[in-house]
Amino acid sequence: MSTETPGPVRTPVTHLPGGRWKSLAVKDETRQKSGAFKYRGTSHRVAGLPRGTRLVAASTGNHASGLAAASAEAGHRLTVYVPGTTPRVKLDRITGAGAEPVLIEGGYDDCELAARQAAQETGALFVHSFDDDLVIDGHRSLFRECEEQFGLPDVVFVPVGGGGLVTAALREWGGRVRVVGVEYDGAPALERSLSDKERVTLDSATGMPEGLLVRRIGRIAFDTATEHALEVLTVSDADLQVSMRKLWSDAGIRAEGAGAAALAAALHRGIPEHRALCVVSGGNIDEATWRHWVEGPTLDRADAS
Repeated sequence: MSTETPGPVRTPVTHLPGGRWKSLAVKDETRQKSGAFKYRGTSHRVAGLPRGTRLVAASTGNHASGLAAASAEAGHRLTVYVPGTTPRVKLDRITGAGAEPVLIEGGYDDCELAARQAAQETGALFVHSFDDDLVIDGHRSLFRECEEQFGLPDVVFVPVGGGGLVTAALREWGGRVRVVGVEYDGAPALERSLSDKERVTLDSATGMPEGLLVRRIGRIAFDTATEHALEVLTVSDADLQVSMRKLWSDAGIRAEGAGAAALAAALHRGIPEHRALCVVSGGNIDEATWRHWVEGPTLDRADAS
């Protein structure tokens, strides 16, 4: 049982050398409970449930970690289905909060199928990682904090896996701030869906940033992105490496690959009159993996413009 005060903590906004921007800042969600922004949505989602509610979820790691922490605080029971490749640091957060991880061969979609089947068989409540209005509304606190700390930026870069966080940005700031979604080039589910004007399922989604490896964008995210004509950019492994290194060297932020995606996109662009904000979505990365990307050989940079 957790002894922490329930609810998200206020995470810092850190300014970086602006480069091509008038100013460049990052919202550091590596400092959030469970090490990622996901806790914001999960704590909001479970807050009103009867104590002892049985929950089940699917996740690439950070949703599970956030839901485990929120469930421990609220006294709920949680089983989460995660890929067998989930980093040890994320598994440790899940088990450390008293939740039960079930390792599944395959990716997020395979985990969701198993979790939904378990929920149907046991009567547990399935808590979706990104396609849940209450989870999304919980994430909006991130952008309200930013507005208090930083004011309204001209542009905000937001990483996109299933699309819950960018949906929260559009709901909170749409029409007031230019919102840019950032996907991994190995899993551009939202970019492809917007281009085809319907949700598509990618044949595969593989690569380093497990938090961005979702083959099918969420229904809510797709509808919201379509309504707002969301701009979507993609980043490569080389882009992520540059961003991870910059976050560490300039701000001491130890970001996972998905967490570095927003800054990776911003570094290739810039408007000298505009203030840019990037969401560093999480920092749950195994030590060996982090050292390989930050201290290992430099990859050839993608020719992004």
